[in-house]
Amino acid sequence: MARPSDKRVLVVDDEEDVIVFLSMALEDAGFVTDSARSVDEALVKVKAAPPDCISLDMVMPGKSGIVLFHELHKNPAWARIPVLFVTGHAKDERVKGDLDAAAALAQSTLSGPATYLEKPVTAEKFVQAVAAAVGVELPETGEGGSAQDVRGELERLIRTADPEALAEALRVLKSGS
Repeated sequence: MARPSDKRVLVVDDEEDVIVFLSMALEDAGFVTDSARSVDEALVKVKAAPPDCISLDMVMPGKSGIVLFHELHKNPAWARIPVLFVTGHAKDERVKGDLDAAAALAQSTLSGPATYLEKPVTAEKFVQAVAAAVGVELPETGEGGSAQDVRGELERLIRTADPEALAEALRVLKSGS
């Protein structure tokens, strides 16, 4: 089975902070990333070196993500690249129509996006979706998980913990022993 380091993901979004967040999540999981801030820039990068997967924002200034999706499907080699739509506007009527059109286009080809993720998306959900799209099995994080995994587990434990046990844990942490 392929490893994350064998797969390159192109992150396409007009917001730099979204690119940084999604790219860092992927890189932390071992994926190789590239980014583009527009459909035109993404097309240049796809032409130069087709990625294994594309994370695509639907709503961007100028050309929308659906334009890139249509361009990809004009080229048989690019049509096979899995595309994950990442949008904060999935419920907007115009974007919903674009997503429906993309799903219909995907069904009429050999492959295409079967998934869209709604912003704000968690790093874990995003990485899992990319891994599934490119056929990579991610290692179980368990005890040696990422800081985000540990933080999530701590938050879950704190929500369900006995108040006296929390007070004792806090006392131990503060004392350093």
